[in-house]
Parts: sequence; structure tokens; C-alpha cells
Amino acid sequence: MYGHPTNDCYDLKNVIEKLARVGQLDRYLVERSNSHGKRKRDDSNRRDPPPQTHHIHMISGGFGGGGLTKSSRKRHLKRVYQVGSETPNLPTISFTKEDGQGIIPGHDDPVVITMILTNAHLHRTLVDQGSSANILFKPAFDKLGLDERELKAYPNTLYGLGDMPIKPLGYIPHHTTFGKGENSKTLNINFIVVDVGSTYNALIGRTTLNWLAVVVSTPHLCMKFPTPKGIATVRGDQKLARKCYNESLNL
Repeated sequence: MYGHPTNDCYDLKNVIEKLARVGQLDRYLVERSNSHGKRKRDDSNRRDPPPQTHHIHMISGGFGGGGLTKSSRKRHLKRVYQVGSETPNLPTISFTKEDGQGIIPGHDDPVVITMILTNAHLHRTLVDQGSSANILFKPAFDKLGLDERELKAYPNTLYGLGDMPIKPLGYIPHHTTFGKGENSKTLNINFIVVDVGSTYNALIGRTTLNWLAVVVSTPHLCMKFPTPKGIATVRGDQKLARKCYNESLNL
């Protein structure tokens, strides 16, 4: 028979209880607790890293922000820190219920207009206040009868127009008219030509919109700007805007 005297068990128990009362076992309890906490921390450190998120803010590039060179863009950036008393001398522009006639209310459609470029009415022109560039897409460039030999070199890259940075074919200045008749304005706009798929023919960015002193109302799907003959109104085409959007989902 194997075993040990029962009295020895009682003696060992009494010794352990005595050590516990005088605090001699605390060190071992702390070490065990620390070891358990360390294992928990090690387990948490071994968790898979969170998936990387991507942020696409706007189309950047073009002639906005001061120009094409780094020095001109730096000068443009510094100007915003200069305190001045000058304010834009612009007329008051407002929108009324009549401006929204024929528009389905409660929509989220973009403003898609028609402008006159090289004596042609260029439909499917997107008004994009978030873009720093004016874009002319290659299919529209070809249909306008323009030649690639007319393109000027564009040294920079466009970002935000698709998943990857885009190297433009070049840029071309062209007289472009907004509005009709006397209530119109013609500007010489630098269009950056890109060969990428799009349901639009062109994109008008904030450089041109600011030049025109445009006020855009997306609920009314129209934009207004001052001319020597008064306030001009350019209306968007809601049906065409929805058609362009639906087509873009299939690109």
C-alpha cells in the first residue's frame, strides 16, 4: 500500500495557512496574475491588423491652385494667409420656386448642362464643384473634329478620376460659351484631355465656375452667373443626368 501519514497532510496545511497569514505567499500570487495578464496582452497583440481604408476626396490637378509649377502653387497657398479688406464685388443671386419648374423634387441628381464649344453644342457636360480641372474626354474631343497635334504638353498627373492616377494626353485652350444670346458669357478655357471611359463629354471644374462667378443650386438643377446684361441662368437636364448616372454604373 502506498501513501503517507494523515498527520503529515494536516501539518503541511497548517504551514501553508501560516505563510498565507503573514503574507509570504503574496509574491507567488502576483507573479501568477502578471503571467496571466501577459498572456492576454500577447494574444491581443497577435490580432490581425484592420483592413486598410482608401479615401478619394476630389479630382485634383489641372490649372487650379495657382498653376502648373510648384512655385506658382506655393505663391497661391501663401495668399490665403494674407489679411486684406477687399471683398468680391458681385451682385446678389437668388433662386425662386420658378427656377425649379419641371424638376422632380427630392432628387439627388447632378447638374448636367450644355455648353457651346467650337461652334458645337456639347451636351453631357457635368458641373463638378469638387474638381480643380476642366476635363474634355477623348471621344468628345474626336467628335468635335479636334486634332491631337493641337494639344499642348501637360506635365502633371490627375488624381481622383478613376481608381488610378491618370496621365493626360495634353491640354487645349478653347473659347467656350455658357448661356444663350445676350445673357451669355464666353471664356477661353484650358481643357485637359484624357482618354478614359466616361458617360460625360466634359467636366467643368471650380476654376471656370469661379471665373464665371457662378452660383450653383443643386435642388433647382441650375446655375446662375452675372453678365453685362443681367443674371444668366443655365439649366441642367434632369433626364440626361439620370441617364448618364445609370450608364456610368455599367462602365
